[in-house]
Amino acid sequence: MALDVKGLCKKYDHQIAVDDLSFSIEKGAVVGFLGPNGAGKSTTLKMIAGYLAPDAGEVILNGISNQKEPIAFKQLIGYLPESNPLYEEMYVKEYFSFLASLHKISNTSQRIAEVIEMTGLTPMQHKKIGALSKGYKQRVGIAAAIMHKPALILLDEPTSGLDPNQLIEIRSLIQSLSKDAIVLFSTHILQEVSAICSSVIVLHQSKLVANTTIDQLTKPSKPAVCVVFEEEITPFLEDLFWKSLEYEQVDKQVLVVKAKDLSLLKKNILNYALDKGLNIQALQTQEASLEEIFKLLTH
Repeated sequence: MALDVKGLCKKYDHQIAVDDLSFSIEKGAVVGFLGPNGAGKSTTLKMIAGYLAPDAGEVILNGISNQKEPIAFKQLIGYLPESNPLYEEMYVKEYFSFLASLHKISNTSQRIAEVIEMTGLTPMQHKKIGALSKGYKQRVGIAAAIMHKPALILLDEPTSGLDPNQLIEIRSLIQSLSKDAIVLFSTHILQEVSAICSSVIVLHQSKLVANTTIDQLTKPSKPAVCVVFEEEITPFLEDLFWKSLEYEQVDKQVLVVKAKDLSLLKKNILNYALDKGLNIQALQTQEASLEEIFKLLTH
């Protein structure tokens, strides 16, 4: 099972919303879709879902094209748009029965019960959707997206409006869904991506700027060490040793030093400190945070 997005393009008048976007995702992946506002995330999700026709390009899921076989394609996807449109005059369980009939689900009662339990809607199942809080409405939207056990689940800002306890529950749910499906979701919460995603796709100004695993994304191209001295290091920075290195002085006693070979760098710093009579309190490898990488990619 795989999702293949090939050369997607979308333009509004003179504004390019999505520019020649291509990527692939395999079954079992939870992929975070990142980018600043206006980068093209929601537009891309709408095109993948078949809700919006692309100007160019194609989306293929399990060998089925969203353009050549649109009905068969849409039967394989579950989609929660950013706006989360709901029939607010319907009761929660009534709404799910309606969806089950549309999808022609067998064992309707059993599947509705499963989805209600999975999304934590048991205490709300007999209430009108319009009377629910925003967080519970989001749960109803997620439940609607997974009712028919889709192969691809598209979630646009799925945790918007959830309180901290609900966030933990929905994150756990999203991870569990990846056992049988591909999950692609957009979010602005980078901690969420770190917590549940196996990989990320980053858009900036309508273009793809990153498509990689979390580990590879946060692995710096040039590793760094943070060195904490007991003495003030400033007087020593005119030395040729430091001029040969790429470093940043954080304060009087702390330096962040970059080099391709960390082992050699640490050895050289220790030898230098010994030679100059300096005492080192700490010498730690430093990794870039997801926030720092995101700023770098979308600056």
